[in-house]
Amino acid sequence: MYSEAQLLFIRAYTPLHVGVGRGEKTYVDLPIQRDEYGYPVIWGSSLKGAIKANLDSSTRPYLGSEPGEAPTQPSAAVFLDARLLLVPVRVLNRVWAYATSINLLSMFNKYIEVLSSTSKQRELSQLELSSLPRDRATVSKKELVHNGKVMINEVELEAGVCEKVLENTHLDKVLPQDIINTVNNKGLVILPDVENTDLRVINRSIMIQYRVRLKREEKVVEEGGLWSEEYVPMETVFASLILCRDFKHKDIDKKASDICSEISSKLNGKFIYVGGKESIGKGLVKLYTVSIPA
Repeated sequence: MYSEAQLLFIRAYTPLHVGVGRGEKTYVDLPIQRDEYGYPVIWGSSLKGAIKANLDSSTRPYLGSEPGEAPTQPSAAVFLDARLLLVPVRVLNRVWAYATSINLLSMFNKYIEVLSSTSKQRELSQLELSSLPRDRATVSKKELVHNGKVMINEVELEAGVCEKVLENTHLDKVLPQDIINTVNNKGLVILPDVENTDLRVINRSIMIQYRVRLKREEKVVEEGGLWSEEYVPMETVFASLILCRDFKHKDIDKKASDICSEISSKLNGKFIYVGGKESIGKGLVKLYTVSIPA
């Protein structure tokens, strides 16, 4: 039984490709991972593998036995899928701002609910979304709005200004301070819940990079050496949840709270690569673990 939980945020410091392999009948050869609704996601298995590779020998056993190791030992820590929370979008007069949506914030509330149910502090507040209008965007900076509209990723939307949107939604209580500072500097747009507007805008932030592999001597393209890859842009933020349970294995006997605390201390502020593109300068992310007070 998992009796402790910890919020985990993943912030892309370079474009990020966590893929599903070669796609068939898609507009891109190597698409990124997407959830059941079409939003970019980092599946828990991909996230756990990248994190496990970056833990030291004192904490790596908490994530289960290595392949081929006997006897096998189940993991004492589970990483839930890292769901999209914030994505950079192009704006007219500030280069870029952050965007999220009522749908994405509602999914994040599910993680807060799980966190509340597994925490000793039983009364954790979820994000307050009831005051957000469903038919127009909510914008944190008035300079992003012109004549009652905001233009993001070349999509024009009806918009209203709420400079205290972080406080009103309680996002200021869950986001890492680094990310709050960036949101306050760049601005935040909460997309409306109409006509799949958020998916349309988010998909326009996804980058497509075309790759070429040449024959070294002839300097011509190899057969099958031309392909395309999807990337989420740098500064994209995902949110996951670490669930921990008691651990007994060989000479190790740890409580769930100690395991979550140790993993959190190892991960908070750490840079790791996710997605296997580090040799071409992609996939660098920063991890943040956050405890929410009751």
